[in-house]
Amino acid sequence: MAGVSALHTLIFTQQFAAMIRSNLPLVDVMANLAEETPQRRLREAIEDVSEDVVRGVDLGTALAAHPHIFDDVYVTVVRAGLESGRLGGALLQIAQYQKVMHETGRKLKAALTYPLFVVFAFFGIFNAMAFFILPRFEQIYRNFHRTLPVPTQWLLNIKGYWTEYWYLIVGGAVALLVSFATWVSTADGRAVWDEMKLKLPIIGPLWRMSALARFLRTLAVQVENDVPVLEALRLAADSAGNVYVCELLYEIADDVERGFGLADSFRSHRIFHGIVLQMIASGEEAGILDELLTSSADYFDSLVQDRLDRITSLINPILTVVIGLAVAAMMIASFLPVFELGSMALQ
Repeated sequence: MAGVSALHTLIFTQQFAAMIRSNLPLVDVMANLAEETPQRRLREAIEDVSEDVVRGVDLGTALAAHPHIFDDVYVTVVRAGLESGRLGGALLQIAQYQKVMHETGRKLKAALTYPLFVVFAFFGIFNAMAFFILPRFEQIYRNFHRTLPVPTQWLLNIKGYWTEYWYLIVGGAVALLVSFATWVSTADGRAVWDEMKLKLPIIGPLWRMSALARFLRTLAVQVENDVPVLEALRLAADSAGNVYVCELLYEIADDVERGFGLADSFRSHRIFHGIVLQMIASGEEAGILDELLTSSADYFDSLVQDRLDRITSLINPILTVVIGLAVAAMMIASFLPVFELGSMALQ
């Protein structure tokens, strides 16, 4: 069932955790949540889950019937919480995990909003000047049998190319985007692209840290709720959001299944160097793997936010200056005919 936002799912999980921790009966909790949830699709899913629970269906199985809302990690942690008698704590861990993921996504969208707005604004200004202002000067100069200033003529030439070949430009851009999207949608294409992303300058390390943060936090939530490490590794691998990283994590899970130590399995892949290896090795040795995994996830989340802030603080001023210079050039190209017309009138 599509169309349920991460924020609505987070609010539901927080309410679910609070009510379970208050020792309310599960059937009453589900019925109350179904009534109080404002989002229609989520409410319908909760009503289905509530009806299944009343009929005696296991909560984990009932949630698993709605995979677009409650993913494998959610269902697995809930089942682990039920088996250990700590469902409230398990739900609280899921809610905290969802909150961090939601905040990271929100900050990323906010960081992209300004650059996109500036680019679209520039495109609008260019079209307004090229199609509504400059053609009038062109006609006036033609009547005077004079040539337009060079910058103005350049801008009109760009407008001419855009007017004549816009369908080729737009069509080519759309074709490239569709071709790229089609290629990335294939298993091989996605794996190659996800590996390439990690090697890009500036934003490559950001993608790597973001993938590691998601994986480590997902793994920590499961380990803390007594999900077997092997199962937790494979489920957490999918949460990385990067097929290349996911494939490496599946290889690590296979190594663990063959009897290798967790830290040794991670050590065989260079992408998991530094603090990841230190935390996993220390946690495995001291028996506090969940705590150190959470600490690692917090560390990478802070690094992602810091790197994102730094990139934004660099991109926004640079973009503002570049767009400002471009707008200034268009203004000069637009007003040069005015100045020359004034001098022509004085002659």
